[in-house]
Amino acid sequence: MGFVARLPIPYWVTYLVLFLLQSAVFHFLAWSDGWLDAYTFNTLILLYPLWLWAPLAIMTYLDSTSLDALSSFEPLLDITDNELQQLKDEFTTMPTRNVIISSLIWVAVYILLTYLNWQSFYLDNGLSTPFIVTSIIAGLFPFFIGSTIYYHSIRQLRLVNRTVKMVKQFNLFHLEPVYTFSRVTARTGIAWVLLLSFTLLLFPIQLSTLPTLVMFAIQIVLAIAAFMLPLWVVHQRLIEEKRRLVSELNQRVEETIAKLHLNLDKNQLNEVPQLNDALAALNAEREILNKIPTWPWPTGVLTGFLSAIVLPVVLFLLQFFLGNLLGN
Repeated sequence: MGFVARLPIPYWVTYLVLFLLQSAVFHFLAWSDGWLDAYTFNTLILLYPLWLWAPLAIMTYLDSTSLDALSSFEPLLDITDNELQQLKDEFTTMPTRNVIISSLIWVAVYILLTYLNWQSFYLDNGLSTPFIVTSIIAGLFPFFIGSTIYYHSIRQLRLVNRTVKMVKQFNLFHLEPVYTFSRVTARTGIAWVLLLSFTLLLFPIQLSTLPTLVMFAIQIVLAIAAFMLPLWVVHQRLIEEKRRLVSELNQRVEETIAKLHLNLDKNQLNEVPQLNDALAALNAEREILNKIPTWPWPTGVLTGFLSAIVLPVVLFLLQFFLGNLLGN
């Protein structure tokens, strides 16, 4: 990822070219094997290239997004320059051992899925032994490399949670820095949803086994969790801050009403108009406080994320009903 990012062309162009090149090679092998008729196209062949190169592009993008968010969030942090640099390094660098362990776990998952789909995909489709071996080896790379996006996302989201906890006090009247990490959490969740959506478009529903469908469902749950959980503590802190301000406001209202009653009891009406004005101002302040949101993301970000979540569900239902309608 570092090598690709340092190239003189945009990183996504490099990954797109590699995706197209690998897809072309796989199609050539399928034509040579006879699994596909010559010069015909099959979306299923795009699945492994998608999960090999797209996660690398997404991780690069999320690293950049997290650094931008951290820069915007920095005014709320009481840390030294060295601590800030260390935090930036943590957001963009993963520990080698943990990545390898995560990748090996996903390789084990791949072996299990290969075993479960052996009859329905490899044998029933009439693949030759060389092409089966090639396909299995090709599948190891996205599960070993592409699966890193899960560890990468979980690590970054934990860092987001840890970073927002470092803030001593949030300002309800200055929420823009508070919203900044919602870009990271929302785009992480949306990235997982987009990968799932493209997978559903490429993977025929009739080939889906129960474990595969479970993985699809888990992906949606993880996307929602990625968006909400890391910033939940911010929501709680904003609620606490709002309660504190409302409590102080109530105390001032109580004191103002007490002064008003005292002036009325003593028939000292000179200060009554000022006290009425003070109560009106305090009521206006209450309206302002009530309208301040305590969710750590703007309305537009929430709307965009929820729209993205609906996409894979719609795609799955369309595939399911069209498959039944066409008798596949």
